[in-house]
Amino acid sequence: MAKRGSLSISEKLLLTAYDIENNGMCPFSAEDLVVAAWRKFPDAFGLAGYHGDGGHLSYPDSNRVYAEIMGTKPIRKTGCLIKVGKKLYQMTEAGRIRARGILQSSGAPQSGKAGLARETQRELKRLFASKASEKYKKNRIEDITFHDACVFWRISPMSSAIEFKGRVSNLEGIIESAKKAFQRKAVTFEHGGQTFTTKDLDNLLKLHHAMVNKFNEDIKVILKRTDERL
Repeated sequence: MAKRGSLSISEKLLLTAYDIENNGMCPFSAEDLVVAAWRKFPDAFGLAGYHGDGGHLSYPDSNRVYAEIMGTKPIRKTGCLIKVGKKLYQMTEAGRIRARGILQSSGAPQSGKAGLARETQRELKRLFASKASEKYKKNRIEDITFHDACVFWRISPMSSAIEFKGRVSNLEGIIESAKKAFQRKAVTFEHGGQTFTTKDLDNLLKLHHAMVNKFNEDIKVILKRTDERL
């Protein structure tokens, strides 16, 4: 089993973000993450050379965290964390799955709620109601525009590579979580609302892949944008 001390820096930061969200803060700021990471793992995220009475580093090292949430570091490259505003971040469903897996392998208690998170339910409803989904259900794939695809993926034509990868990873994580929650049953997100099945989830994934194929050239342009800021 993975022990606390054997966790990588990105895994420690991921568990910190998971704690933050479970405490009701979503989205959270870069500064929130800096302070929380230092409190949870002071030796990993403390400012070198400043030791307190207990031997731990007494001040947070913001650059240590910023280096992990920008560019091509694992926590962003794998789509576990996405930027939702200026210096504002939130975990993706893929990130939550990864965090729960780390906790399970380490034998640590898990504080996350069972089933689909409320934000995941909202995102699924949005995906099902999107123009791209409506056109796909009517076999009008040729009518799906790149704008429709961008809205579906929650990106813009000017998005960076890391943002696109994060959004896609989140989409795939949401569908994976929903499949486990649905367990081949029809599910509704509100009383008297429309029901959805695992077949509907499969169609969302098929639509996603179809749009990736259709707009391959546009995506190539996005993937060339590597500049990333807080």
